[in-house]
Amino acid sequence: MSSSSWRSKIPVLSFCLLSILGPLGFGQDVLDPHEEHARHIGFLLGPVYNFDLKKWSLGMGAEYEYVLPKWDRLLGFGVAAEADLAEQRHYELRLPLSVHPIEELTLFLSPGIQYSEQEEPRTEFAAHVGAEYEFNLKKYFLAPELDIAYVGGGFHVTLAIHFGLGF
Repeated sequence: MSSSSWRSKIPVLSFCLLSILGPLGFGQDVLDPHEEHARHIGFLLGPVYNFDLKKWSLGMGAEYEYVLPKWDRLLGFGVAAEADLAEQRHYELRLPLSVHPIEELTLFLSPGIQYSEQEEPRTEFAAHVGAEYEFNLKKYFLAPELDIAYVGGGFHVTLAIHFGLGF
């Protein structure tokens, strides 16, 4: 395996390692059960695989979520922004709708728009579905996240680490 081939796999290997070791270092017993936050802001970073281009790139984003106090904090909504730093960069603005079947697990559907920088810039509908599992550290959390996106007839997958702050 060439060194450039090996280096291209480092983001994926890092994500897998953090996903496996995360539960050992960030046990769920750290969170005070009375310390539930209705809002959070989060930042994510991770590799993105574009199935059309058959290439990896770096993705990053930010989000805000409000969890509704009704129905045992089952539903949430917010706003999210994402940037894919590939050769053909794109930026997204989305309105995530989330379900929390258990406190640590978030499932989301996130419609939005994507602006692409190509020979001819364009704006397209984007739809994301995904899941994350939070490891709570009082006001903060760390969550591995899997995000599958459909944009303009193509798919990309993001494997991110989501860092957040509850308030």
